[in-house]
Amino acid sequence: MLLKLKTDMLAAQARKKYGMMLRWVVALCTVFPLLPVRAQSVNNQFWLETMINYPFASSFNLENTVVFSTVAESPRWRSVDYTPTLEYSLTQNFDLMAAVTTAFTEQMEDYNSVEIRPMLGTRIHITPNQRVLLRTFIRIEQRNFLNLETKDWTAVWRPRMRVESLIPINKRSYFENKLWYGVLDAELLFAVDDDVEERFANRFRLRTGIGYRLSYTSRFEFLFMLQESKNGINEDFESSDTIFRFRYKLYLNKSKPSTLSGSGN
Repeated sequence: MLLKLKTDMLAAQARKKYGMMLRWVVALCTVFPLLPVRAQSVNNQFWLETMINYPFASSFNLENTVVFSTVAESPRWRSVDYTPTLEYSLTQNFDLMAAVTTAFTEQMEDYNSVEIRPMLGTRIHITPNQRVLLRTFIRIEQRNFLNLETKDWTAVWRPRMRVESLIPINKRSYFENKLWYGVLDAELLFAVDDDVEERFANRFRLRTGIGYRLSYTSRFEFLFMLQESKNGINEDFESSDTIFRFRYKLYLNKSKPSTLSGSGN
């Protein structure tokens, strides 16, 4: 009798956990198709991302990120980025970070570019140590473009602000293993110089997805992002992008763990 009662309780807990997970997946599949698309053109992008994190000295994290992104339509557009990011946890509410991105982008068939993008930023934790993590991510980038055809350099400043949340689904904390979690955030990116010859320069992003923390070392995320953009190649119309992001996070140095989770993009 006691064994049956215990079995029934475990089954009920499992149904509750996976029921929450199913509801989150259904929400991902239903919310975004209902959003209005105001842009004149639609692009489908695919991003493959690898993030290698090395926490050290309890308050620091060095994240190395490699991203390959492309569009499915013509004109062809693809990019490869590498970004090392150094993060410092100042307090439980504030993180400081600095990064330099190097990117090669095939903007159009006859126009390729190289970008060097230093960044300074801060992450403000609104609900630290709570079950649902809510935080803002504010950064300023200096985008330095080299047109490989004309050999001309162009520089522009781009502020970015993101409000993001991480929502545990089957555990009480984001820092537990074998954890399913939801991701939901929105971000504004805007260039302060309209003369930069780049596609997708000014953007609004709305992103949601689901992640799985297998262990401290390995975490996997699938993200769906809606991005509205203003083209920067002498065109005024807006484009809308649906972006499918597949991300793997690797955390090293388990002996000196940090609560820093990496900045991402």
